[in-house]
Amino acid sequence: MGPRRTVGVDWSGAADPRAAACTIWLAVVEDGRIVGLETGRGRAATIARLIELVFEEPETVIGLDFCFSAPAWFLDQMGMRSAGELWRWAEAGCARDSAFVLSRDAPFWGPGIRVRPPRAGDPLRRTEHEVARPGAQPGSIFQLSGPGSVGAQSLHGMPGLLALCDAGVSIWPFDPPRLPCAVEVFPRVMARVLSPDAAHVSGRGLRRDVCARYADALGDVRGVLEEDQHAFDAAVTALALERGRDLVRQLEEGREHADPREGAIVVPELA
Repeated sequence: MGPRRTVGVDWSGAADPRAAACTIWLAVVEDGRIVGLETGRGRAATIARLIELVFEEPETVIGLDFCFSAPAWFLDQMGMRSAGELWRWAEAGCARDSAFVLSRDAPFWGPGIRVRPPRAGDPLRRTEHEVARPGAQPGSIFQLSGPGSVGAQSLHGMPGLLALCDAGVSIWPFDPPRLPCAVEVFPRVMARVLSPDAAHVSGRGLRRDVCARYADALGDVRGVLEEDQHAFDAAVTALALERGRDLVRQLEEGREHADPREGAIVVPELA
């Protein structure tokens, strides 16, 4: 069984809301084709758009490219029993202080911190080790800025997970995989799932390779995807999820392996 609609979102951790709106892209795939490619919305408006899309079509899977949780040792350090408590901590912090994300202390590192501070454990979750492949290594939630950083994206994204929950969206793997469902993704891996023999190609070369392979599915937006990495990441996420063989079953089986507190990144097996 597969969803009728898949949505990929390339998220943003930009401190400036206007900059975030320029770099967030949302792609919609139905019947094997891109039917929507959108940008220009801020984080809250993007979550509202996702809720609108799942109300239109409940049999939807959404792929979001930020960490849904943190290493278990950090949750223990914070006295958090679940990822949901981390989301509520992030939501409260972001609502209270506009500088909350970029003012985190160790084990986070970011602006102005050239050397990683000492930390209590591995900065990566188990899933980030498991899905890594040549040219595609997920970053740590603790890295708030710089190349490969995903920390700011994640802390800004977690309040959106609570809003999706309130709208009836299950958050995998913390909830059973019922539709509509949101999953954590890593677009670089998604691109290599779609183009497995381009493992050592990156950047524009990888975008061109994937776009050439799936030209019929991409239609008129192919040129945009070749030029814009953010648009490309949203599109390959939606396309790979849509082409996942019996995706709901994959999610059911994957939930048994996933860490119940750290979560997991979805890497679909293609049909």
